Amino acid sequence: MIKLLKKVAFAALLTPFLMGGVASAQEVAGPDNGTVLFVNLSQDRELSGALVEMVDMKVTTSFGEVAIPFSKIDGIKLHADASDSSVIAFKNGDLITGKVVLDQIKLKTDWGAAHVNTAQIESVTTTKNAKFFSDMTAGKRKWRFSKAPTSAPRSTTTAPRFSNN
Repeated sequence: MIKLLKKVAFAALLTPFLMGGVASAQEVAGPDNGTVLFVNLSQDRELSGALVEMVDMKVTTSFGEVAIPFSKIDGIKLHADASDSSVIAFKNGDLITGKVVLDQIKLKTDWGAAHVNTAQIESVTTTKNAKFFSDMTAGKRKWRFSKAPTSAPRSTTTAPRFSNN
């Protein structure tokens, strides 16, 4: 079953290349909403592209179902616990936990359209290299979100010197 899924995923990735100039990603997936997403997939794979056809995302929380505009979201950690809840990080620093009501995310990438099942997604961020971290507090897992630094820190180490002695 896993081999079949890998073959299907590989075929889906190759389809835009094989289609050549038949249809652009815009025609295949529709207009993007201007939100660029960085998607961290299972097995340490990554994908990025412009979000297509979606303006908001439905989330079922303890206080009911809400529609959250993607423009307000910094990141989403899917499958955050055993009950398959997600943690949503907002641009203002707030975090909420709930169940994302979403089967797939559609992206317009450099190579074409990508329709990614949320079952294969670990996290989605609007900033490259942003990460979710978990801490254990009083025996309970707590999630926090950190944006990547705007520039890489300069290294103060030097290359090791090797000797034949």
